[in-house]
Amino acid sequence: MCLPLSLISVGCGEADKRKAVYISEGYYGWIRIEYGVKGALKLPSTSFFRSQYPSFSEAGLLQTSSELKRDVDSVEIYYGTAMEVRRVPADMIHGRISSLNVAKPDGTPFEREFETAFIGPENEYQKHRQEIERFRKSNDNYLILKFEDLPRVGNIRT
Repeated sequence: MCLPLSLISVGCGEADKRKAVYISEGYYGWIRIEYGVKGALKLPSTSFFRSQYPSFSEAGLLQTSSELKRDVDSVEIYYGTAMEVRRVPADMIHGRISSLNVAKPDGTPFEREFETAFIGPENEYQKHRQEIERFRKSNDNYLILKFEDLPRVGNIRT
């Protein structure tokens, strides 16, 4: 049987290719991972050692020189404290999109690679969902004029 955390894949079949990132427990609000940022650290492959994983800033931003992969779920978000590491429950992640689903009004792809999502309970997301939903043009496609139009990242509890 596999251990419940994706951080350990020994004896579970194929090597785990997912990346893990950390966020403070109690963070509610939009987060964003910006990919292809020159000089930023790469997202490491899974490892047992938590210190090797990057964390979101208190402002909800994480920059990496890694490239955005087609499988958005290849990055898993974890709560990490001194005493415990656990995956952020699926019912606390809402409105997750990436630049792979975004185009400019002229149909050209978005110039910067990113993922954004809202972290928090459903009732909090409902108060903020229009910040991303206003750009939805079809089931999984969004039309955004410029990067600055994305939902503003930050902890709404501070």
